[in-house]
This record gives sequence, C-alpha cells and structure tokens, in this order.
Amino acid sequence: MDVLITPEARRELEALRAFRPRPGTWGVLVGHRRGSRFIVEKLLAAGDPGTVPGEDLLERLDAVWPGRTIGLIAVRPGAAFKRAARGPAWYGKLVLELAGTARAPLVRPFVVEFERRFFLDPISFAPAVKEKARE
Repeated sequence: MDVLITPEARRELEALRAFRPRPGTWGVLVGHRRGSRFIVEKLLAAGDPGTVPGEDLLERLDAVWPGRTIGLIAVRPGAAFKRAARGPAWYGKLVLELAGTARAPLVRPFVVEFERRFFLDPISFAPAVKEKARE
C-alpha cells in the first residue's frame, strides 16, 4: 500500500506549511483509491487544535464528497487526535502526519488498520512521476 499526492494537492500542502499552523491543526484528504494506492487530490485544513475528527464529521463530508474522503492530515497531532483517528470510522483511511521544521518538513503517511485493536500502520509514498512537458 502506498500514497500518491497529485501536483495540485502538493501545492496545497506547501501552502498549508506557509501558514505555519499550530500543532494539532488537522483537516481532511479528498481523493480516491486505485488498488492499494491512495491518490490524494485535495486537502482541506479545517480542524482546530484540541478538536478531534468524529464519525459524524465523516458522514457530513461524505455528503459533500461522496466516497472521496480518503483520510486525515494533521500537524504534529496530539494523543487525543491519534486516538480518534484510530477509531472504526477511519478504518482503512489514510492519515498524513506533518512534522519537522520549516527548513526540513516531514510528511509521514499511515493507514488505519485493525488487528485486535486499531493502529496506524506506516506506508510509503508512490514513486515520483514526472509531469509531461507541454509543447
């Protein structure tokens, strides 16, 4: 299993970093799955530090983007966020954790798995694909 971030979503990720969000800020990932690959097409940071994503949120987002909410993104998430993300509502979904510094940003991808308990299983990024040059 791996994750591919489209060029547009990568720009949104860079823009999010430019805002220097506070630890605990989180949002949702919109895209789709193709086989065992998550394809992130859009990200929307909307959750405030100290709040956590619930099952009701996923239902409301599915009304906006039917079947296209593929996960969560969080800036240096705390324990409460990680507990909420490891719940049954987010099973099989992607979690991108933003960490590091402004000079050395770090993005770590996980998928929410279940084996007697819910946990965040690290996954890799898909190999980079070069954009075709325009003629």
